[in-house]
Amino acid sequence: MCSSRFRLFAQQGSLVVLCHLALVVAAIAQPRYQAEIRRTSHGIPHITAKDYGSLGFGEGYAFAQDHLCSLADQVIKARGERAKYFGAGENNRHLYSDITMRALGIYEQAKAMLPTMSKEAREQIEGYVAGYNQYLREVTVNGVGGWCRGKEWVFPITAEDMLAYHQSVVFQTTGFAEMIATAQPPKNETAYAMSTSFPEFGLASNGWAIGSERAANGRGMLLSNSHYPWVGSNRYWEKHLIIPGKLDIYGIGLLGLPRMSGGFNRAIAWTPTVSAGKRMTFYTLNLVSGHPTKYLYDGKVREMTSKVIGVSVRQSDGTIKQIEHRVFFSHYGPILNYPSVGWSGQRTVTIRDANASNFSLFEQYMAMSRARNLDEFKRAIAKYNATPWTTLTVASAEGRAWVVDSSATPNLKPEAIVAWMQRRDSDALTKVAWERGQVLLDGSNSLFEWVNEPSTRPGIIPASRVPQLERKDFVFNANDSLWLANQRQLLSGIAPLQGGENTPLSLRTRMNALMLNDTSPTGPAGKDSKFTLDELAAAILSNRSLSAELLRGELVKRCQMTPSVMLDGQSIDLRPACQILAAWDGRYELNSVGPVLWREFITQYDLADLRRKGSLFAQAFNPADPVNTPHSLTPDQNHESLLKLARAVRLLTQQNIALDTPLGNVQYSTKNGGRIPMHGGEGAYDGIANFVNYAANGTTLEPETPPVKVPGSRFLTKDGYPVNRGTSFLMALEYTANGPRAQAFLTYSQSGDPASPLFYDQTQLFSEKKWRRILFTEAEIKSDPNLKTIKIKNTK
Repeated sequence: MCSSRFRLFAQQGSLVVLCHLALVVAAIAQPRYQAEIRRTSHGIPHITAKDYGSLGFGEGYAFAQDHLCSLADQVIKARGERAKYFGAGENNRHLYSDITMRALGIYEQAKAMLPTMSKEAREQIEGYVAGYNQYLREVTVNGVGGWCRGKEWVFPITAEDMLAYHQSVVFQTTGFAEMIATAQPPKNETAYAMSTSFPEFGLASNGWAIGSERAANGRGMLLSNSHYPWVGSNRYWEKHLIIPGKLDIYGIGLLGLPRMSGGFNRAIAWTPTVSAGKRMTFYTLNLVSGHPTKYLYDGKVREMTSKVIGVSVRQSDGTIKQIEHRVFFSHYGPILNYPSVGWSGQRTVTIRDANASNFSLFEQYMAMSRARNLDEFKRAIAKYNATPWTTLTVASAEGRAWVVDSSATPNLKPEAIVAWMQRRDSDALTKVAWERGQVLLDGSNSLFEWVNEPSTRPGIIPASRVPQLERKDFVFNANDSLWLANQRQLLSGIAPLQGGENTPLSLRTRMNALMLNDTSPTGPAGKDSKFTLDELAAAILSNRSLSAELLRGELVKRCQMTPSVMLDGQSIDLRPACQILAAWDGRYELNSVGPVLWREFITQYDLADLRRKGSLFAQAFNPADPVNTPHSLTPDQNHESLLKLARAVRLLTQQNIALDTPLGNVQYSTKNGGRIPMHGGEGAYDGIANFVNYAANGTTLEPETPPVKVPGSRFLTKDGYPVNRGTSFLMALEYTANGPRAQAFLTYSQSGDPASPLFYDQTQLFSEKKWRRILFTEAEIKSDPNLKTIKIKNTK
């Protein structure tokens, strides 16, 4: 290469040409991307690069090593091509998904979004795709680990593919595929309605930020306890991203998305919890008689629009058939085949989603990751206002604790909210929708249009009006409204669509609050009521059941007074059950005797009973005492509670499960191909912070054999209580004078390949409550005995 001095004196002649040519050749020879990937114990990647493009390249490569199949699957879904490779699917599941992805323009959104992104965000995404593709090129489709090995639908992806997948996650209307694809106008006045069901998103979490007043060392602490699936695309992947002098962030991101959903740097730590607010509104449309694709709006007629969607569908003989399907839209959004409404000659339902135009999420999370203090973190959220559907709980190094629900929320006029609440009381459909957690409005009245504000994207509540609280003791969230983030400072002025206020709390939220508020010498924070790192970790895994703490004592008294009851003409002896519950400490540990019996008792009540006075609780919810109400077991008129206990006894006996069976004998994960015993409990009924249960995988198409449920039980299967959802990434962190110090579990482990020991190693650690230390500093990383390093650069 020519030196600058040589160029200075070589003013003319062939030397100048040769010099410039050498510089061009040298530039071309330099790889566009290069990164270093250091894997420490349990397969955690620490990725170092000089810029965002190379950082994305390293992350995409490392991610593909662990979970290529999941992203390949989701790209096919976002493209609207599942039916092309997998056929129409059971009950046309794949066909409806493809129709909806294409009708909503997910891929078109991605194409439009990419050129509008910041240079760094775009480079990171393009680098990520390049890293993913390079790994695939190196191992080939036949060398990929996991369930997609050798499949024809595994191929190189593009930046548009990546963004389309991202938008399909953010834009939750994609979950209503069945309702969108089956919504068709009636041929007469009779309603057209295929049977449909509402999507189950099934995501939850606990987040605690401990401030200087409740931390033993006077600095900030964070407890991150995500409750996400252990299967499918909604899993987290752990990572450490480094650009020397510019970025040093450790945390988690959803599979295949190159951003941090939660994590920490040297100044700030945050964790997401799914917001209690509403991301969408539903609208009834009053249709024009005889014209079911026209609706009234402020007394005037509007015509629906429609799209003809083409989908390729694989047939049973392997051939591909082209299918066309028309999808209809109001000016709010797609028409739905809404359960119990459908589409008649008089009425139908449509939907509007607050994240339909959310294109700034990457930029916001990049700014959050770079924040040097809490004020910078707050400014990042206020600037972009792009958080899709999570509350963020944040701790700063100096001991400030902050929680904010800046999730995208429809911005309705105050008078519209009043009118909707009145309609909720007078209109049966609106009331039923609200009981499902949905806001159903009158779409024929412009009063219910969303209000645009100049400081944010159209139709959503601006950052200046989002619920938030900063304190020096603690704040928390467990998926209920942010009106109670600290019992000592209840928030007011929270709109119903933001979660509302003075509303009953879940048992899990109440358990979180009880542990954090307990400053007694025997409480979770010890004699000084100030948390150490180990005390914080022990608190979240204490496995206390609030339903048992509130109700067990009274139930025991009743069964001691009435040792047997008649159930369906059979006498049930309650004495063994009564003795077991009397001796139980109310915790869901592996060796606990009592949780199995209690779960089968408590889950016979309706979910709504857990928040109100009625068949379960005698004392009603009191907004002035929200953590301690409702409480006390409702008095029996005809031994109702004992009959439920008797049913639990009979059911377990019929399944050959001894009443004194320890929890760990029947609650388990199959991650290792066998059974790993699991502690913890069901959050809603058991009222445990450490939430675990089972749910079918509704995202990826990886093979699974669903358990056979036992009739008469909510959760019991023929093999016990399998676990594949709940506590997922669990981290306890404290800031010290030397920086952050943390310990964690990724409960389902880092790899998605069942053949890898990294598929279940942390699952075993979680079962044994053996926390692993997070390695963050250079010294910690280099000292790891299992450290493995590779350096990669693009080869194409």
